[in-house]
Amino acid sequence: MSELNEDPASRAGRYIASLTAELEKTSTIQEGIVVNRSNIDRVTDAIRRYLQDARHYLDQGRATTSLASVAYAEGLLDALTFLELAQPRIKQ
Repeated sequence: MSELNEDPASRAGRYIASLTAELEKTSTIQEGIVVNRSNIDRVTDAIRRYLQDARHYLDQGRATTSLASVAYAEGLLDALTFLELAQPRIKQ
């Protein structure tokens, strides 16, 4: 099946299986770790690039790929927020 006509359920199944395997191989770091600003900036840059990709794929008619890209961006932003490395700006 071409990527333009790919079944979203099939794609989701592959993503779930892949992430499940990665999670099983991942261990967490103990408390007290200092995070370098440059690493936070790398994640923020990745968020922006995933959003750019999402817009591009949507413009190309590849909605499933666009959704995956925007979901990656959201997940990275959530991670920064959960780790208290980012916070929403309060509108004035």
